[in-house]
Amino acid sequence: MRRLLLLLLLSLGLAVPAAAEDHTQACLQAIRKAEKERRMPGRLLIAIGVTESGREIGGRLTVWPWTVNAEGQGRYFADKQAAIAHVQALRKRGVRSIDVGCMQVNLHWHPKAFADLETAFDPEANVGYAADMLKEFHGDLRNWTRSVKHYHSRTPDKGDAYFGRVAANLRLVLLRRNDLADAPPPRRRRVIRPGEETWQLPPQVAEAG
Repeated sequence: MRRLLLLLLLSLGLAVPAAAEDHTQACLQAIRKAEKERRMPGRLLIAIGVTESGREIGGRLTVWPWTVNAEGQGRYFADKQAAIAHVQALRKRGVRSIDVGCMQVNLHWHPKAFADLETAFDPEANVGYAADMLKEFHGDLRNWTRSVKHYHSRTPDKGDAYFGRVAANLRLVLLRRNDLADAPPPRRRRVIRPGEETWQLPPQVAEAG
């Protein structure tokens, strides 16, 4: 019935509302592009994205572009306009520290990062700013582990705890690489037996601090 309705709408030339799943690849595609263009360690930025705004939809792991975190509470929104409206409401209440988008860039600590909220929630702009920040840290520190810690906080305890979460999510991303929202559908499912595959952090990320 649903298929027939869809075909009818298409035949009439009517627009079909986009489903939430249509947005599942936006951040991941922007992240992969940024990793390649900036020559970053593979999947490191994806692991950070999963740490910041990751969620699972229909069994597929993704990084959600319409994510807002403020006052200790993170929320996923169905679309960009809903996320923008929430940020505007927070600001009217006097809330200043607000993390937004794929990489949860803080609007208070990075006031010049984006021209407006529309840009702040644009996946390529949001991911690009975060990637440039990480590259800048790495240029100074020459160490990806410390750069990831600084991305979250320069306070040692907070940075260490954050890197632990990113490392865990990097293992998750490697283990579930076929479950990422932008992964091509597998030709044939294969049962992975216990102990058949083990995962370690890439040397670029696991380097000594």
